[in-house]
Amino acid sequence: NGRILNPRLSTYLIPGIRDIPHRVDSVIVEVPDPLGPWGARGMAEMPFIPLAPAIAAAIHDATGVWLDKIPFTPGWVSESLQGVA
Repeated sequence: NGRILNPRLSTYLIPGIRDIPHRVDSVIVEVPDPLGPWGARGMAEMPFIPLAPAIAAAIHDATGVWLDKIPFTPGWVSESLQGVA
């Protein structure tokens, strides 16, 4: 029904073999990914993709600074804020 069953990413259970449909149709995407090996595109762990941008947006909301590389360590955030004051 579209409701989130567990509100924390730390307790998120990755779907297992019994959670997928019996039939899966593959779709060929003919636009290579410049970051993927040999242009390959990833399919796994899609729920984790928005995590880093969400954290970056939260840091931006709090500080006004956009961070453009991860991981967002305290040192990296502090270093990025040095030129803002």
